[in-house]
Amino acid sequence: MTEKFPGLKLQVDPPILVALIPGNWLLKRTTPSWRIKDPTEGFQRRVDEDRAKQIAVTVLDAGRTFPNAIVLATNLQKVECTESTVAFPPDIKLLVVDGQHRLWAQKFSKNIAKYCCLVHLGLTEKEMAQLFVEINDNQKRVPSSLRWDLVRLVRKEDDPYGVRAVDLIYDLNNENRSPLFQRIDLTGEQYEISLKQGSLAPEVRSLVSKRGRGLYDLPYGTQIKILSGFISAVRELDPDGWDNTSGPVYKARVIIALLRLMPDISDREAATNNRDMADMNARIFLKYLQKIDLKTLAPEKIRGQQGSAGMRAIYLTLRRQVLGR
Repeated sequence: MTEKFPGLKLQVDPPILVALIPGNWLLKRTTPSWRIKDPTEGFQRRVDEDRAKQIAVTVLDAGRTFPNAIVLATNLQKVECTESTVAFPPDIKLLVVDGQHRLWAQKFSKNIAKYCCLVHLGLTEKEMAQLFVEINDNQKRVPSSLRWDLVRLVRKEDDPYGVRAVDLIYDLNNENRSPLFQRIDLTGEQYEISLKQGSLAPEVRSLVSKRGRGLYDLPYGTQIKILSGFISAVRELDPDGWDNTSGPVYKARVIIALLRLMPDISDREAATNNRDMADMNARIFLKYLQKIDLKTLAPEKIRGQQGSAGMRAIYLTLRRQVLGR
């Protein structure tokens, strides 16, 4: 017996349908790999379960809907279709071309979501593979800086530290006395600006969120003052190179490594002079940072130090120079 859902025929040749289908019905008839007969096994091989669970909590459990459709494909040549409904046979097999994580999130939520689906009919396995490549290769990834900037605009209640981080970066970029005034690309679309919010925001978020370290639990005004003072001290290591953006410290990886070093400097100052982070300023930070040998930050020295391991190597190099360990 066929199953009817709200929908319509979007295109006749090649045939494409739009349908609104419950997630629990889809899970029994979809697979992320056409070669795997067991859909559950297929999803477990292809999907990041933690990511699917996060989607379940933030979208499905919250009663929200997805802003875009999932894309499905089948070798079935035709289905019954009226002006307002489409009907699928109960034994239909559907390949998830795009939207695997959104669909698999249904497994972890008691709220049955209704998924808007684009269904491509009459495709061979090769044509399904071509459709998958076409969709996924041509998608333009949203710049991470823009995603962070949207956090500031949306004000997500479930990530207060992320909101605080982008607020701080926004003010560092827009305060005319800031050493980073108009020097941060907030959306990832200003290609002439080398410092991206997407690079700086995770590190600033870490500084404001780690209990007992960094900028945690300090008032906003104090946090922005300390960050501005610290970066001003960094600028003083090479003012000309900073101003013309060509100096060894004016590199995103170096600035990130130095931000990681900031709580260590504060801890040392607390141990030797009984001074808290709230009392730190550019002059005190510079007392430590001026021990850095800028030659070790030359582009040829750090060019190959990428990824988390490379960042840690830069941080450890600076830590040894500044704190002797």
